[in-house]
This record gives sequence, structure tokens and C-alpha cells, in this order.
Amino acid sequence: MDNIRKKNKVVFGQNFLTNKDIAAEIVDSCNFSAADDVVEIGPGEGVLTGLIAGRVKTFTIIEIDPFYYNLTKGKFNKINPAPNFVNEDALKFDYAALSKSLSSKIRVISNLPYEISGPVIDKFIKEKDAFSDMTLMFQKEFAERLYSKENDSGRGALSVIAGLNFEIIKLFDVGKSNFNPAPKVDSTVLRLTPKYFEDTDYVWAAGSQFFNYFVHQLFKLRRKKLKNSIYASFFGVPPDVKEKIFSSLDIDLNKRPQELTSDEFIKAGRQYDDYLNMIEKRYNK
Repeated sequence: MDNIRKKNKVVFGQNFLTNKDIAAEIVDSCNFSAADDVVEIGPGEGVLTGLIAGRVKTFTIIEIDPFYYNLTKGKFNKINPAPNFVNEDALKFDYAALSKSLSSKIRVISNLPYEISGPVIDKFIKEKDAFSDMTLMFQKEFAERLYSKENDSGRGALSVIAGLNFEIIKLFDVGKSNFNPAPKVDSTVLRLTPKYFEDTDYVWAAGSQFFNYFVHQLFKLRRKKLKNSIYASFFGVPPDVKEKIFSSLDIDLNKRPQELTSDEFIKAGRQYDDYLNMIEKRYNK
């Protein structure tokens, strides 16, 4: 059994939380009630699971690793109400369908494997209407990037996109000694709550693949000032047009991407999109 467990940890990148006091602190921070529909991703040996099972309306447990799926199911399948055990990749699970079937938004809790942190945030953004909130543990450095604001050194494309879609609050840090196997870095627990807007430009940006691409393109040249990066290729938009876009919005061309506010990204992205749509219409005439 130990050999199987060791092999699976290597394959799926799990670092299991072993400190029961910290587990209780994480679950307590959620303030789950008997009316909540909860999803746990990657329960592992069940240190969080045991504090939730039987105390919420519905409890869905998603575990990709067959060993830990069977281990968790064996521990908790007799609890009433019985959890719903799912042996599936959390990145492929249909959260929107679950929310629809329950006629309720779901609450997520997870100590995520570090290697899927970025993809799982992308997944949650795409299906954010399914969620009430998410309490997630990340590698500390990744968490800092996730909630970085303008002028923070760690700010990147993910900071802008995630911050547009979620209210992100840092709850607390967790030292690496509280895991088995111990990771090389500390972790941070965050609370993510979906954000919605009435402003049409913000609504557009939150759901726009173009805006996502636009932000990523700017951050490819994060060390360059805008006055220099406007010469880089971007859908063939001429440098003089780019300069006019930023100048018309009173965005200082001496700024670097991480210095822009979300509002500045959205306004600039909208104008880029409008310009490209205008060119496309001219071409199709």
C-alpha cells in the first residue's frame, strides 16, 4: 500500500495537509451550514473531508487518484447524508451541470496540487456562475500573483483576469512543515467569490477571450514600457494606432504593464477590439 501511495503522490503531485488544527481553521473559515452544497477537490487522506461530511446539504468529493478515491470512499461512505464520490479529473468535471442539477450555487474547498493551480482558475472563470465561493490553498508565490494589484511586482495577466472575475481575499499562510510530503515552499489559503458588473465594458472584459489574449500579450513584454512595447506585433495594429489608443485614455506610455489598473486594461482592450472590428468591416465590404 505504501508503494502505491508513494507512486501516486509522484504522479498526481499531491502534498497532503497533516496538521488537523490548520484543517479545522480552513473549514471553520468557510462557516458551512446545513443548507450548503459543497464540493471538495482532491481530498487525499480526508483531513478536510471528515470535518465537512454529514454537516452540509450535499457533499461532492472529486478525486482523480483511484487509490485515494477508494480510501476516502471507504472512510466516509456510511455518513448520512452520504457524500457523492466522483473519480474524475477536477479540470474536466462539469461544475455548471452540478449547480444546475442542485438548483443551487456550489461552494468549493480544496488543497489543490500546485501543478493545476493555473488551469483550475481558468476552469473556474469559465464556469463561475456555478459557484457561491471557493476556499483554496495554493503555493504561496502563486497566491501572491493571484491577488496582486497594480504596481505589485508579482502582477501578471492572471492577476488581472482573476481579479476581474473574483473578489480574492487572503485568509492565512500555511508553512510547508504541515504537509506530507513536505513541499519546498509555503502555502496560502485564499477565498474567491465571483464578481459581477453592470458596466458593459467590465461585463465584456470578464467574458471576453479577446481581452484575455490582449492582457497576456501585454505581459509578454512586462519589463518594457508601453512606449517601447507598442512596436511589438499584436494582430497587425500599427504602432501609431496603439500610441493614440493609450494617449486618448490618458495612460502614461512610460508605464509598464504591471502598473496599469484593471480599468486601464479594460478601456485599452476595448479600443483595440473596436479598431480591429472596424478594420474587419472595411475588409469585408
